[in-house]
Amino acid sequence: MRRLTAALCLTLAVLLFSATEGFALPSCPTDTRVIWTDCFGTYTFAHGDKYVGEFRDGNRNGQGTYYFLADNRFKGDVYVGEFRDGNRNGQGTYTHANGDKYVGEFRDDNKHGQGTFYFLANNKWKGDVYVGEFRDDNFHGQGTYTHANGTKYVGEYRDDKRNGQGTLYFLANNKWKGDVYVGEFRDDKYHGQGAYYYLADNRFKGDVYVGEWRDGNFHGQGIYTFANGKFDEGVWENGEFKYAKKVSPTVTAQERSPRPDPDEVISASSGTGFAVSSNGHVITNNHVIDGCNQVKIHFAGLAIPARVISFDPINDLALLKGDFAPRTYFAISRTNPELLQEIFVAGFPFGREISSSVKVTTGIVSSLTGLGNNFSNIQIDASLQPGNSGGPILSTMGNVVGVAVAKLDLKAALENFGVIPENTNFGIKSSVVRTLLEASGINLRRPNSTEVSRTELGKMITGGTYYLSCWMTVAQIEKMRPSKVIFTTLD
Repeated sequence: MRRLTAALCLTLAVLLFSATEGFALPSCPTDTRVIWTDCFGTYTFAHGDKYVGEFRDGNRNGQGTYYFLADNRFKGDVYVGEFRDGNRNGQGTYTHANGDKYVGEFRDDNKHGQGTFYFLANNKWKGDVYVGEFRDDNFHGQGTYTHANGTKYVGEYRDDKRNGQGTLYFLANNKWKGDVYVGEFRDDKYHGQGAYYYLADNRFKGDVYVGEWRDGNFHGQGIYTFANGKFDEGVWENGEFKYAKKVSPTVTAQERSPRPDPDEVISASSGTGFAVSSNGHVITNNHVIDGCNQVKIHFAGLAIPARVISFDPINDLALLKGDFAPRTYFAISRTNPELLQEIFVAGFPFGREISSSVKVTTGIVSSLTGLGNNFSNIQIDASLQPGNSGGPILSTMGNVVGVAVAKLDLKAALENFGVIPENTNFGIKSSVVRTLLEASGINLRRPNSTEVSRTELGKMITGGTYYLSCWMTVAQIEKMRPSKVIFTTLD
């Protein structure tokens, strides 16, 4: 059943108090000693509570309104929604006496499932709002909590507290204060791996800490970079820098176990993705995530776990969701690519073997069809390499006109045509991408109508294009080697 809006809930309450004429169910008997079933009636309890709604088999079942009263005086709590076996079950709205309101799913009289909780006081808007998952009356799962002063948290909850991966934006009086924390939480505190960006008055102050946290403090290995470019890298304790210590980003072959655990999950391959919403939705190729035990989006020095929202193996597209806020996200072009159109391709060719920075190649649309007259693809002459898969193909306006997907196989071309192919690469048309996003309910950004400067385009690419890592067990890696480009040196 669709979620009831506030207006619908008020309408239902009025209807339930009105005469029963017009309801599909007949009125319940006036004799409360008989079992009320398949009827609509009003039952007042000895302690003052009142239920107006549907009955079946002598119990509250179906749509109804429950008024919580005491000593024959209106206490204030009201529930309007679905019942099953006498309990609140299904969609409903619960308004507390102090003005707080919950609109969403219930199970066994508890808030359970997807819902929205509005914090109010004395019937005046207090401002705090939570939108997300509930379990047994607690915030539990993915959610967004917006405070009255504008501070916002987007991420995981457990038992009413921030626990897991999330992003915390600090705002005040609906004006951007600037500080942002992206990383792990435990019991409402920064705990685990995380990055803290110090900003002020919409200007980048420059200080950044990336590393380990414990109970809200820098604790463990981390690096603090100052606005002037200097940095402290090493071990921290309770927010204080103790001593310098650099950690090698790679592991030598001698340090690796000669007999890896077949069930150990490790980084096996990589690809590229790009942001398409402010809520952390990322587009990539389906073949980038195919067979992965876990996919991670690398953003601001963090490896953020991604959930697969939707995928299209035929057109080789996948939509991911990570708990982070992109610095920018791309608009999808509403017009078809044109022959000879100038394009830019962003991605991470060869993974991070060359460097961790995003790379850009340029070229043109050289054909409006792909290999074998595939009309969902375009052919481009911009260079693509392993690791580019899933990256955005952008117009001079900064709109996505395609998604990098493949290059012509060198060995196959040599065998079939007797030549080594040059600059023969392919992308998925933006119309296919748009269809996937619209079917997934993603609100799309309005495309730019004028060209953007190269400087602005570079900032967009840097802020909205991400390295994706595919994690598998050792056993999975061996199984996928024939069909997937696996790292020669595994992390």
